[in-house]
Amino acid sequence: YEPTHEAARQTLVGLLIEANRTDEAMRQLQLGLTLDARQPAMAMLLARLQIERDGSGIDTLTRTLPYAGNDPDYHAFLAAALARQQRHREAAEQYQQAVRAKPSNGVWWMGLGMSLQAEKRNGEALDAYQKARASGGMSAELQGFVERRIQQLGR
Repeated sequence: YEPTHEAARQTLVGLLIEANRTDEAMRQLQLGLTLDARQPAMAMLLARLQIERDGSGIDTLTRTLPYAGNDPDYHAFLAAALARQQRHREAAEQYQQAVRAKPSNGVWWMGLGMSLQAEKRNGEALDAYQKARASGGMSAELQGFVERRIQQLGR
């Protein structure tokens, strides 16, 4: 009765996902975003499902980016999607927005370092990796990865 009722659509999508009806959930998310693109959470969920299906999710995220504001989770998610597609310059820009808003997130600093290193911006990458190390809160495996990158770039 009310196609723009966001809460009802979110509930429906949740039920469809629980029932393993992912294609239908994706159609509902796409329809919801077509009716109102100002729904970053819905765009993130659709992009996540697209990525799980070996898509990039980038188009979905960039269409809704103007409505995400300064949401660091949104920017970091878009950055990771861009990095997976080897679009490191754009990924670095998004990671920078994310860490400006939440500088304590070591995983985002690490992602920024990886994208900067891929762009041959090694001095900036080293700085990002050092900030990742200083942030703490990363798993031992990620901490080891960051340490190896710092050693590699510090030579």
